[in-house]
Amino acid sequence: MNKVMKHWFKHDFYTCNDHKMQKLDFKHPVVGYGIFFKVIELLYQNNGKLEYDLDFISFAISYDKDVINSVLNDFDLFTIQDEVLSNKRVLESIKEITEKSEKARASANRRYGN
Repeated sequence: MNKVMKHWFKHDFYTCNDHKMQKLDFKHPVVGYGIFFKVIELLYQNNGKLEYDLDFISFAISYDKDVINSVLNDFDLFTIQDEVLSNKRVLESIKEITEKSEKARASANRRYGN
């Protein structure tokens, strides 16, 4: 089960100024940015890892497979290893969310004797 369901994720408000994101925006104006964040959302919904299946991802995002392939592969924004798509920042964030949740649960259990 997904440990971060119904949770928000941090979105840096300077993302558009990141060099990699500027290169993405140069090649795929506006659309690349949208695809990037849709994939980020998919990763959060799947515990930070997603099968690297371009047909499924393009269906899930409802956009052209060639553009999605470019976003995933041409800008060093994602990692693809053993046919699994991930993003370092997403994995770190999920770990942080999970650790905080576990600490809060343990604290509540100690406080209320459960």
